Amino acid sequence: MIRLAATAFAIVLFVVPLVTAPIPAVAVISALGLLLAAVGIVALRRWPVTAAACVFLTNYAAALWIAGASVSVVSAAGFGLALLLLLEAVELARCTRHATVDSGVVRSQVVAWTGFAAGTLGTAMLVMALAVAVAAAVPFTAAPLVAAAGAVGVALALTLALTRGRPGT
Repeated sequence: MIRLAATAFAIVLFVVPLVTAPIPAVAVISALGLLLAAVGIVALRRWPVTAAACVFLTNYAAALWIAGASVSVVSAAGFGLALLLLLEAVELARCTRHATVDSGVVRSQVVAWTGFAAGTLGTAMLVMALAVAVAAAVPFTAAPLVAAAGAVGVALALTLALTRGRPGT
């Protein structure tokens, strides 16, 4: 059942770049990612699924670049969620390989994933609405400084998150 969810996420990741830029090169790279994901799902190994995630992400970025598509927060967040949930589903299937998993466990995992996805999409849409309002208020000449301050803030938050979990810090 968990492998079925992973397969569904892999198929979504295969289709989205093809819809964005329906050209043969994107199709071939998507097929390579799908093949790697299938190997990882069947064998329950991390490295093929991680490699497939890298291929899918690179292919989606290339498809957006080739198509010259505008930024869509909903499709980008949906793609990112599918990527995350593919990795989560394969890891859950790997960890429960020889265990008996009843429907309650699967149901609770699906509810958790759905809640996370809804929260992520809602937050992304709220942040985009706030960004439009802030972008209108920031003068054009100050935009690089605001962007640099935001990048420094993200780097500091990541540093804090990574060092907080270490023992002895």
